[in-house]
Amino acid sequence: MKRIFGLLLLLLATSSLYAQTAWYDPQQAGFDVMQNQAFVDQIKGYSRLPESAKGVVRDAVWNLSRHSAGVAIFFRTDSPDIEIKYTTTSRSYAMPHMPSTGVSGIDLYRVDNRGEWCYLAGGYSFGDQITYKYNDLPKASADQEFEYRLYLPLYNGVKSLQIGVNEGCEFEFVPTSTQKLIVLYGTSIAQGGCCSRPAMAWGTIVHRELDYPLVNLGFSGNGHMEPEVLDYIAKIDASLYILDCLPNVANRSLDEIYQLLISAVEQIRQKSQAPILLVDHVGFGDEKTDRVNREKVQTANAANIKAYETLRKQGDKSVYYLSRQELGLDMDSTVDGIHLTDWGMLQQAEAVSRKVGKILRLRTR
Repeated sequence: MKRIFGLLLLLLATSSLYAQTAWYDPQQAGFDVMQNQAFVDQIKGYSRLPESAKGVVRDAVWNLSRHSAGVAIFFRTDSPDIEIKYTTTSRSYAMPHMPSTGVSGIDLYRVDNRGEWCYLAGGYSFGDQITYKYNDLPKASADQEFEYRLYLPLYNGVKSLQIGVNEGCEFEFVPTSTQKLIVLYGTSIAQGGCCSRPAMAWGTIVHRELDYPLVNLGFSGNGHMEPEVLDYIAKIDASLYILDCLPNVANRSLDEIYQLLISAVEQIRQKSQAPILLVDHVGFGDEKTDRVNREKVQTANAANIKAYETLRKQGDKSVYYLSRQELGLDMDSTVDGIHLTDWGMLQQAEAVSRKVGKILRLRTR
């Protein structure tokens, strides 16, 4: 009898605990709350291209666009406990060279009114539903205000998501930023392969470093600078475009890569005069022992500098160039010779942040 009574008390305590959590769904906010997402008025959910792109872009690009890489949600609360629960479009939570926390996990940061960032390490579990819990968070001081910044999975899509805080605590979503986006178009490296967690993707580090919105249009293995994709990219009213597609076209000849770059810039120029940054191939970690890979990088980067010089000579003074030397990656920057570790992501992000900050006259943190 005592055992039954004890179990009843435990059940009551558990149900009481759950009753004390208030849940908030970004899709039910009543206004746009997605950050680092283009086509906000056309996308319902956490993906990266609008429904109109289906059947226009290749299926591979469309499917990858369902991944939430770079997309974020900002909110404010005074709750000492925060819980994020969500479901994903795929149960393949990890890859051989990238952990579940990077492929399908989330990241949460707290930024105060002085601009100080704080990474929050939550306890997590991956099952039918993925849950991250953050407990006993310090309260803000009298002169502090906190904003939380939630970064979504890199290589998985989000079907549903809720943010839970202690019942009775304040909570509000931050509306979508009205600033023009930096638009990053690239490959698996841009999408985030293979960092350990979402906020370590180099594009998101650039966004954090500059405290400026950046949309991630990295499509793993599919950054081919196709007209159909570029048409959507050019429709975005951007502050700056970053073209970082060379690793996915490095099998082509110098002339073919050169023409792809020229055509890509010309297509964007039909709709926008915003600055365009051409980024060199980052290189392979095994180039000293692999002649073929070494020559691919040399060819791609020769085409890149040639395209840059041609465009500048033609009078386009808003085209910029970021060299491999400026990127500064080394043999230990990758997981597998090409996809970046967190260290490699930081190296690339620092180089891009310096260049973009100078072009747009933005301060880095």
